[in-house]
Amino acid sequence: MRQLRLACTVLVLVTPVCLVTACRLDQQESSTSKSSGAISLLDASGVQHILPRPAGRLLSLVPSATETLRAMGAASTLVGRTDYDTGTWIAELPSVGGGLGPNLEAIVSLQPDLVVRFAGGQDQATPSRLDELGIPHISVRPDQIEDIYTTAKLLGRATGYEAAADSLVQAIRSNLERVASLTAKLPRQRVAYVLGGSPPWVSGPGTYIHEVITLVGGENVFGDLGPLYSAVSFEEILNREIDVVLIPNEAAADPFLSQDARIEVFGPELEMPGPDVVETASRVAELLHGIELP
Repeated sequence: MRQLRLACTVLVLVTPVCLVTACRLDQQESSTSKSSGAISLLDASGVQHILPRPAGRLLSLVPSATETLRAMGAASTLVGRTDYDTGTWIAELPSVGGGLGPNLEAIVSLQPDLVVRFAGGQDQATPSRLDELGIPHISVRPDQIEDIYTTAKLLGRATGYEAAADSLVQAIRSNLERVASLTAKLPRQRVAYVLGGSPPWVSGPGTYIHEVITLVGGENVFGDLGPLYSAVSFEEILNREIDVVLIPNEAAADPFLSQDARIEVFGPELEMPGPDVVETASRVAELLHGIELP
């Protein structure tokens, strides 16, 4: 193999015309792909994929991506769900378990022509097994507001719903701008988002939670932390002069959090970047400022 690579290197150096020929062949293959309806996709892992046609049997292992498909009007392409897709609209579809480490036998039985999975190294086994099984898959990274747009466009291209995806992105952008403008002149509220735990975990900078809070006229009091999420002491929370503490559920509540701050149970929506971001941002704004947005 090493000798073959060396021979190829020498050949390229000696005969640069081969590079030109190779480029022409690549262009011809690209033209052939376009004419045959093939689709080129660059996913969140930076991997290039070629689909022979738009996906018609899609399995999403990412709940926010599942909701994005629905918002695009592409719910009919879905053939299965995860245990974390709890909407009534998708309850009748079979589940393949979790989004990380799903049941591969269940996936195979659904015969998807494309699987959407989480990007990152937290589940390296699933993409490897999908490759072995010959099931195409693309990755998405639902971390920030911008990822909502990127995911929608990727899914739109993968399913042939590009126009619907573009319309969804435009609608989300414009409505978020509207929410931001309605709260821009209101007094800024000092906010902490506490995920729970003991010691409690809070949302730091660079997170979807931080972005939404900032967008609607809030100031994340832990926006100066280094990590995206970090455990802090109750003493540090009390020393931050917090106006509002947002928590995902009652289990995250603690008497120490309510010394001077108002505690609001928000639900899990603020932890999942998805197409409902406008509704989520509007609700955060109303909780922080005590108003009802038009």
